[in-house]
Amino acid sequence: MSVDISRVSFDPSKHYSRIVHQQGRVTLDADANEQTAVLLHYLRTVVADVLGPAAVPRGAPGFSVARIPQDPDRDLALGAGRLYVDGLLVENDAPTTYLTQPDGHVDPETAPVPAGPALAYLRAWEREVTVIQDPAIREIALGGTGPDTAARAKVVWQVVLHGFGEEEPDPGAAEASAWFRSWLDGLYRPAGRLAARARYEPTAPSDPCAVAPGARFRGPENQLYRVQVHTSGAGLLPGADPARPVVRARRGRGAGRAAKPVATFVWSRENASVALPVASVAGPVVTVEGWGRDHRLGLDVGDLVELVDDAAAVHAADEAPAVPPQRVHRIVALDVPGRTLTLDADPNAGPPGGQSPLQVGGDPELHPYLRRWDHRPPRGEDALPVVLDTWIPLEDGVEVRFEAPRRPTGTGRDAERGPDGERTAGRFRRGDHWLVPARTIPGDVLWPQAEDGPAAVGPHGVVYRYAPLAYLPAGEGDPVPLVPAFSPLFPPAG
Repeated sequence: MSVDISRVSFDPSKHYSRIVHQQGRVTLDADANEQTAVLLHYLRTVVADVLGPAAVPRGAPGFSVARIPQDPDRDLALGAGRLYVDGLLVENDAPTTYLTQPDGHVDPETAPVPAGPALAYLRAWEREVTVIQDPAIREIALGGTGPDTAARAKVVWQVVLHGFGEEEPDPGAAEASAWFRSWLDGLYRPAGRLAARARYEPTAPSDPCAVAPGARFRGPENQLYRVQVHTSGAGLLPGADPARPVVRARRGRGAGRAAKPVATFVWSRENASVALPVASVAGPVVTVEGWGRDHRLGLDVGDLVELVDDAAAVHAADEAPAVPPQRVHRIVALDVPGRTLTLDADPNAGPPGGQSPLQVGGDPELHPYLRRWDHRPPRGEDALPVVLDTWIPLEDGVEVRFEAPRRPTGTGRDAERGPDGERTAGRFRRGDHWLVPARTIPGDVLWPQAEDGPAAVGPHGVVYRYAPLAYLPAGEGDPVPLVPAFSPLFPPAG
């Protein structure tokens, strides 16, 4: 879920220790949010330096993994307590199981407990929460249907199981942690990058009224553009066929050649913050609980929307997605008094001949909502292909350019090629996003610059943190814990 903010100004490389508000000045959301980010960066860095990449307190060791005697082949017990991963506090308030973990939304058919040896690991990140997910955030004294105020950030965690098979030999308990780090590196590193600029292409010289204003943002309002990867995959080389998978070299153990689909992306001029809670879904007809605050922050015929809920949102983090991402659909009709809209297809049916997405809209406890996107995909598609080394226009002069990281060894053309002679295509993960602030006064976007133009930077989020929890031997053997416990540095006062 995205939030309605002006920009994200925190930059750890500047080493700011606090924000100093001055009298008589305008208070900005970016300043207040940066103060929180500065403090959290300090605290989490201290915790990570003291405790290491992952640790649990002896008094409340969280996320222990154990077999369930009554059902050892189908489920696992997860212990209550706390765990620190890369400085982030992760809490499990009560004992739970693999299948019933609060933010897991595990389907036993698509993600069962492996029969052979496996690794249980923790995945944690921060998810933004608004009144759609938690109505208690709203201050009803300001009006029950009025605008909300501040949003929240919530630490979300999932315990995931990865089974070992023929392609990935069993590393054993002693090597499981090292294997896990290598495996993650092979999946996500090096991450794809993006550069942004504002540019206006002048009209043809034959036009007597042609004016060449140069590079500038032409939008009527300040915006925060969000460019987000919709489907995981590799970047597409210019001129290549997007229907063919990109072949790349796999890293780490079990390395070889693997076909990776072409990544796709979507974008929003409002940081994808235009979202409407959904009351019900009946085929292509969606009933919303209310319309947006105004026309600019609402929905209209022709707009593109994505139907999402809590389960779909957290499954975007999956390393091996069992279901495809939610498709983006076009609104073809609106009934404002009836609070209904009709999409170009049933959002729960999936594409013709393709795999169906998660079924969204049937459980109000999962807080379903429609999220608006502002891109314009090719006919028959719901997102845009990630094309490398090409400036892609968004709107009003704003352009973005995806890049695959260059390999650290070699020079020139060889530095851009893998061991089999193919161009490195990068790794673009579903949910990776970049925020591009566009401002009317300078007529430009706010973006870091390199010597040769806009700098290509890694994703601004989502930041996932991982910790191997336990090695599960084949059969019904007891899991071997992999997270060290620590004692308090100082005894409790009193």
